[in-house]
Amino acid sequence: MTKISSAAERPQPRLGDQWQFATRLVGGASPLLLDHVVRELRPDGGWTIAVRKAGSDDPWLTQVFDAEFNRVARELMPGESMRYTPAFPLFRFPLEPGRRWKAAVEQRQDGEPGHRIVEVDARVVGPEAVEVPAGRFDAWRIEAVHLAGGVRIDTVYWYAPRAKRSVRGIEKSRSAQGTSELVYELQSLRLV
Repeated sequence: MTKISSAAERPQPRLGDQWQFATRLVGGASPLLLDHVVRELRPDGGWTIAVRKAGSDDPWLTQVFDAEFNRVARELMPGESMRYTPAFPLFRFPLEPGRRWKAAVEQRQDGEPGHRIVEVDARVVGPEAVEVPAGRFDAWRIEAVHLAGGVRIDTVYWYAPRAKRSVRGIEKSRSAQGTSELVYELQSLRLV
């Protein structure tokens, strides 16, 4: 049984907050360990996270979030970003059971002509305890469907207020090319 009894407000990250995630494709290679570190608090209330391979001091990728913890941009590889207008709605705070959001987001990739529209339909299912290598967390279970072209991604993720992040996620992608399943789990965290 989870101990969450009230709505979750948006996180307030601090410079230096750090999370380590293991990300893996089901049936694929061994997990990739990635450190996420808040490296900038932006004047608009958003923040930038540097993502690096575990054990490395060199930033590998960057993610940019707005003040509501929605993705503005993310690097696919160093120097090549995917940008979202409006910001990709990962959350709608405060999180509470039954909260739902829908959006159509324009997605543009650096160096590529044109754009595509991603349709988002997400909802907060409710509080749920989740166990990951970093420990047990009381979390909000969120389920979402993302549609873009011929691709459908069904996602489930668990946002833990204590961790200021999702601590586990499952993404199942389906397209004419086949299916895949990506899982990420929080390995450790260090909050300033």
